[in-house]
Amino acid sequence: MRKMNRRFIILTFAVLVLITGTSVYASDALPSLFPNVSPEDEALPQAVQDRLTQSWTQGREIILSSEGKAFGINSKNEDLSKWTFIDFAQFYDMISTFSIQKRSSFLEAYYSEERRANLDVGDYMSALLINPEKSRALVYWEKANGSYVVMDLKSKRNSKSWYVDGVEIFKVTGFKK
Repeated sequence: MRKMNRRFIILTFAVLVLITGTSVYASDALPSLFPNVSPEDEALPQAVQDRLTQSWTQGREIILSSEGKAFGINSKNEDLSKWTFIDFAQFYDMISTFSIQKRSSFLEAYYSEERRANLDVGDYMSALLINPEKSRALVYWEKANGSYVVMDLKSKRNSKSWYVDGVEIFKVTGFKK
């Protein structure tokens, strides 16, 4: 009986030491894991999102105001206002609906040499407009100088293959920043 009490006391003491040590460690470690963030730093992600949204909206207005003439879009057959807007958050959800072969081909066209040639430091993230049939997409982004690059992606008829059909650069005049 005496041995059992001694074991119980030692075990209880060990558990208390572990609990105390863990709480001291946790109280010292938690502030370093979750540092205080200033209100200015908290507002920064929202400011970036607002600026991107403004850029994408302006780019879409420029594309819609051109009525697709630069891309050979016949407004009778393809109404650009019915195309779906896709931003970076929705991009991978959209391409996940494609078959593996079509997705691979789309990404190859999306990250093509034409894109690399027109993408510079200071340019904004791209967005895209895709037609309801998901057979044509206009990828666009704002350059650091305020102009817009629009890349026309098409898929071949009855095929899972995508290609870049052209790139247009729109100089922005008359639009508010």
